[in-house]
Amino acid sequence: MKRTSFIAMLLALFVGLSAAPAEAATFSDVPSTHWAAKEISYLSDRGILKGGSNGKYNKDASVTKAQAAAILVRAKKLSLTNVPNPKFSDVPTSHPFYKEIAAAVNAGWFSKGTKFQPDNQLKRVEMAKITQLAFDVKGSVPVQWEDMNTSYSGNTYVTPLLASGITSGYTTTTFNPSAKVTRAQFAVFVARAMDSKFRLKVVNYPKRAAEGIYYPQFVDTTKQHDFSSLNSYFRESGSDLVAERDEIMELAQEDDYLGEYYEFVVDYTVPRADGNYISVLFESYQYTGGAHGYEQLFADNYDVKSNSFISLDDLATKYYYEENVIDRINTQAYAMQNRGQIGFWDGLYSLDEHQYQFYMKPNGFVMFFNPYEYGPYSDSIRQFTMPYSLIR
Repeated sequence: MKRTSFIAMLLALFVGLSAAPAEAATFSDVPSTHWAAKEISYLSDRGILKGGSNGKYNKDASVTKAQAAAILVRAKKLSLTNVPNPKFSDVPTSHPFYKEIAAAVNAGWFSKGTKFQPDNQLKRVEMAKITQLAFDVKGSVPVQWEDMNTSYSGNTYVTPLLASGITSGYTTTTFNPSAKVTRAQFAVFVARAMDSKFRLKVVNYPKRAAEGIYYPQFVDTTKQHDFSSLNSYFRESGSDLVAERDEIMELAQEDDYLGEYYEFVVDYTVPRADGNYISVLFESYQYTGGAHGYEQLFADNYDVKSNSFISLDDLATKYYYEENVIDRINTQAYAMQNRGQIGFWDGLYSLDEHQYQFYMKPNGFVMFFNPYEYGPYSDSIRQFTMPYSLIR
């Protein structure tokens, strides 16, 4: 079975290595176009982040526990004078981050014990714990992660950060608590904890409809929009997907030859979620006998300000937008055909039957066509990315 994963976007970040003086820095490996550049600059300007002697931030390296402790101590401006020695066997007083580690442990952000393991790479759940404790983050949402059951202790720290727009899932349905945090990611977490302007304005989190089937829910961290009707819609969508799977499994019982191979799988991603639009993309695969199964995309696009679902007509403001979109799609499709990326393109002449076959990203939208639409099954799903300027 072919399952395309759209998602998800990771989150979490950085910490400094050297003991250089606290001053703003421009890092050669963090261009202004980098996704975490603003947060890194914000923390660097305040002397919270420090790079290496080579002028680099090493943004993609994993942050260690010692580095994380140092960053949080600087962020919270804890005193390093006369701090009790936590007496870790692996953190002597000569350790470059001894004072910061001692201060962080004394503040209750890290647990006491025989060893601190300062060079261990920080995990996402550890990031959540120390960030929540350091900044006393409050908040709650009824999230149900695919990889963290409700009794998991890490939820105590992850959920407030999620509800506050400081963190999000590793994918739309998983948190991946054991994944390592990069220096860039940790910088983003800390900047969001310190200043709400960096936080996610619209947070999405998963709810479980049944084993293996999840649906999205949304919360506005700015309290400007009520998503109760939107959330009810997706709750019903989750129930509908469960019913569809149950129906296929019932059909499987009637097929003595291929019934054991019947399958229905569905995943979703959230390509865009902000104060203007929310876009949810579902991908399903089903097999109900025959030579092959069928994979398809379907999407829901929501206008936050008008509190309504929208079609491509609703999104567009240019009068002749259809001609622009059709020309762009045909140009791309024929080019793909010439390069051998698809076998055949039958030509698109109207968008009337495809008004809801698109999803939105921050910087553009994507039209999609499922198998058998304007081409053979072997061409699978075809997607065409276009800028908003084409229609608005």
